[in-house]
Amino acid sequence: MRFLLLLILGFLGEISPYKILLLAPFPPPSHYLWISHFTKALLDRGHHVTAITSNHAKFKHRNLTEVVVNPPFDGPKYLPMKDIFDMRYDNDWENLWLYWRAGLMTTEHALQTSVVQKFIQREDHFDLVLSEQFFQESFLMFAYKFDCPIVTIGTLGYSDFMDRAMGFHSPWATVPHSTLPYSSEMTFWERTYNVMMSLADAVLREWYYYPKQEHLAQTYFKFLKQRRGPLPSVRELEKNISAMLINTHFSINPPRPLMPGQINVAGAHIHPPNPLPEDIQTFLDGARNGVILFSLGSIIQSKEMPISKMRTFANVFKTLKQRVIMKYEDNMLPSVSPNVMAVKWLPQADILAHPNVILFITHGGIFGSQEAIYHGVPMLFIPFYGDQFRNALRAERDGYGLTLPWNEISASTLREKLNDLLGHTGYKEKAVEVSKLFRDNPMPVMEQAMYTIEYVIRNNGALHWKSGGIKLAWWQHQLWDVYFFLSVVIAISSVVVWKFVVMLVLLATAKKTTKRTKND
Repeated sequence: MRFLLLLILGFLGEISPYKILLLAPFPPPSHYLWISHFTKALLDRGHHVTAITSNHAKFKHRNLTEVVVNPPFDGPKYLPMKDIFDMRYDNDWENLWLYWRAGLMTTEHALQTSVVQKFIQREDHFDLVLSEQFFQESFLMFAYKFDCPIVTIGTLGYSDFMDRAMGFHSPWATVPHSTLPYSSEMTFWERTYNVMMSLADAVLREWYYYPKQEHLAQTYFKFLKQRRGPLPSVRELEKNISAMLINTHFSINPPRPLMPGQINVAGAHIHPPNPLPEDIQTFLDGARNGVILFSLGSIIQSKEMPISKMRTFANVFKTLKQRVIMKYEDNMLPSVSPNVMAVKWLPQADILAHPNVILFITHGGIFGSQEAIYHGVPMLFIPFYGDQFRNALRAERDGYGLTLPWNEISASTLREKLNDLLGHTGYKEKAVEVSKLFRDNPMPVMEQAMYTIEYVIRNNGALHWKSGGIKLAWWQHQLWDVYFFLSVVIAISSVVVWKFVVMLVLLATAKKTTKRTKND
């Protein structure tokens, strides 16, 4: 009986609830929707979560407190739909600047709102800060304020700066920059461009981006200086990150070296499908020739696209024997036909799970792409900005998708891509193959994420997961100091050996001359 009591108490101790501060101020709903799956998993395990966010979760829970950024960030003002449809962000350098610009603007907007400022002044205790890792480094100051460890959650996958924060440098010979679609087997010119892109990112981040995040942190947490003295720098805060939950998977991204605290969690948000709305269920069930899902995500509004492009889609769709369900945020869809169903909002992951869905036309966002991969659905990508180009080109390279650039869309090009994807079984076979790899994990992905978070809390941080390289300068990490020292040693040794040889030669010559003189 005593043993049973101890066992029960031990079990209860293992599931003791923790207080977690979630930082997810980036405005797009898709980001918080993905992160909220981790929130729900934490709540289901009995923990208390306080979230600073720009969006409300889709569920209510007694242990969830949301501090919602208000007024909301005016995205269309700073990222107009016209700029997106005009393809303003269709190159690698523009996308790098877009990330920094969006991160800095949305971070400052959130920090300066009254609700967040009141929260900064608040006295409370948290066991952990769980922060989205999307260009909001100044928010890491919350971990310093509440004196607790940090775990970050990277929505867009890996980047070089994450590796440096964990204590090592990405090998640019085999690891492409996060904006590039290369594999680990790069050609000479790809490696050259990768080095240029990665080096520019590292230098500009150090001399342009970090100082701006540093300014935000020092400005909006300045009251802490009066209580606790000088604040840590953003770089110091990054070095205190114990673990990173990264939205990637070895089956769809190039392999790379990892630290123990870098955990792949792609697909953690995908669950068994929920029941569909009755009208959508009926529409999908009755599609004898299959269904095409069309959605451009939560940021890009289909209703804002040029009317000529929308007519092109509508005119091609109505000639198909397949049915098409599409996300269209207006009641008026040009040239609508019986085989097309337009809805303002759709449960994307649940629709992709339906066996009759045979193709996904997408902008290439990382969340939707992973959902299609999980369910083995081939994709037609129409990328606009950010990681969408990378996701599209990698899918095309690996054989489970094709890309149709926005500015090349016409009735003929759209039909050609659709006929190729629908008429050749190879795309479906490859999608199913990748799906098997994507699903094959040593343990459920969300369980791995929960273990990592709770491990960090139990041990008051997990800095032992990081490399000692975190304390080295970049030139030390790359062994330039060692190479320089060895070069000097070799040079000096070579000079000494040379002089010694010359001296021996001179001595030998002198002896021969002396001997010859004596003989004469």
